[in-house]
Amino acid sequence: MDLLQLDYAALALAIVQVVLGVAVLIVAKLALGVLSPYATDQEMTARDNPAFGLAIAGYFAGTVIVYLSAAGSAPLPLDDGVKAVFIAMSANLGWALAGIVSLNGSRWLMDRWLVPHIRNDREITEHRNLAAGALESGAYVASAALLAGAIRQPGGSVYTALAIFLLGQFALILLGRLYQAWTGYDVAAEVRAGNLAAGIGFAMTLAALSLIMLKAIGGEFTSWTRSLSFFGFDAIIGLILLLFLRWLTAATLFPHARVAEEIVRDRNVNVSLIEGVIAVGIAGIILLLF
Repeated sequence: MDLLQLDYAALALAIVQVVLGVAVLIVAKLALGVLSPYATDQEMTARDNPAFGLAIAGYFAGTVIVYLSAAGSAPLPLDDGVKAVFIAMSANLGWALAGIVSLNGSRWLMDRWLVPHIRNDREITEHRNLAAGALESGAYVASAALLAGAIRQPGGSVYTALAIFLLGQFALILLGRLYQAWTGYDVAAEVRAGNLAAGIGFAMTLAALSLIMLKAIGGEFTSWTRSLSFFGFDAIIGLILLLFLRWLTAATLFPHARVAEEIVRDRNVNVSLIEGVIAVGIAGIILLLF
């Protein structure tokens, strides 16, 4: 009989939060049609555009990350009554909806500033460019991770969350530019040429960099001086560790091959996937253990 003694109130709230999550995904899809240049239904079904499918998968994954961050930022005040729970869930929903708008804004920034002389949206719709689709997918996930960190930061407010997200976004673009200079090949040219290996490698690197940024913007907000100091220190040290450990691991796993040649000459998706997973894994280790 003990198995049947469930906490029905908690179960009902869990079901409501799942339903709200599905509603947020639906709103995200509608918002994409309004806040982006994409004709969503046409690209997904009428044109069967796989590049758009890659991009939109990252967008929905980012939406889920943002919603989970908002819903899990603080426990619901179950002991304070129905009204307090309703207010808390409404606030979480508000954060999630604001996150959807921010994700669409981040797409606009990334399209124009991340990779020189490339508009991902045009490459996706006009050329069905899988490399651009993969890159945009990674940019969505990376931006969502930054949003999650800004939303969950203790001691902050709506204004500090917005400022921290924008700071992290511009830092991510800067680090992405530095990565392009570090790779040893012309990332922009490879993405423009539709090199899926280059697109995947860069996309997963953005995800890894966002975890470094998540480390940098983590912790309780007490003052701008303290937060910015920790942000700069963690971002720089984390980037150095990421690049060094990534180089060391790649040299160990691919002792008889140069990663740049495999990606540019052979368009080897296997190598870019492994390199990307290594980058994300190392960034995750730095985030949780450093």
